[in-house]
Amino acid sequence: ALFAIPLLILTACSSTGGRETSGDAGAAEGQVADTEQITVAMVTHAVPGDTFWDIVRRGAEENAAKNNVDLIYASDPEGSEQALLIDQYVQQEVDGLVVANAKPEALNDSLVAAVEAGIPVVTINAGDAQWEDIGAITHFGQPERTAGEAAGEELAEQGFSSAICVIQEQGHVGLESRCEGVADTFPDTEILYVDSADMPSVEADLTAKLQAGGEQDVMVTLGAPIA
Repeated sequence: ALFAIPLLILTACSSTGGRETSGDAGAAEGQVADTEQITVAMVTHAVPGDTFWDIVRRGAEENAAKNNVDLIYASDPEGSEQALLIDQYVQQEVDGLVVANAKPEALNDSLVAAVEAGIPVVTINAGDAQWEDIGAITHFGQPERTAGEAAGEELAEQGFSSAICVIQEQGHVGLESRCEGVADTFPDTEILYVDSADMPSVEADLTAKLQAGGEQDVMVTLGAPIA
């Protein structure tokens, strides 16, 4: 399990919402590790076209290729579907799981079951407050609330008076924590929910909010496509 840690963090392939891909990602430049091949499943909540997860996927794909990792990558914005994917990979007895635990209420039972089955689990991006409780090896990401607090402090220093904090996936604990952090240090903050799976509706919702007037003079977004 300890040997697998650096490999678990750096694994992914391409995804088309809810679909999975697996197999060799193609050798990266340089030598490929001659260690025994392991199979790692990576489950995220990414929606198609999310530029953040495209970047994560590319970096992971390169490292999987040179570290002799057989990848299985799948994503679905629905927590219940992510849990089913995790259960499926546990049944397949993969060598490791990498999971973005954005919706712990939906995923924790499945992740605990994976750990109890002897499968090493690493969480990434979301779930910084839950990884120890579920028995994961570690978590890779930022303290979400702290990040939001820093943003709120910056807004105050910049002289803004009222903010809109846009959450693109309702129920995502990381996004919720970020906006809570903004409000901690910049109290006049309103939350606006949009659906990143439907970008035309995001544009319409943001436009309608701005055209409605109000006291807000700054908007905080939590993802590049939303910005």
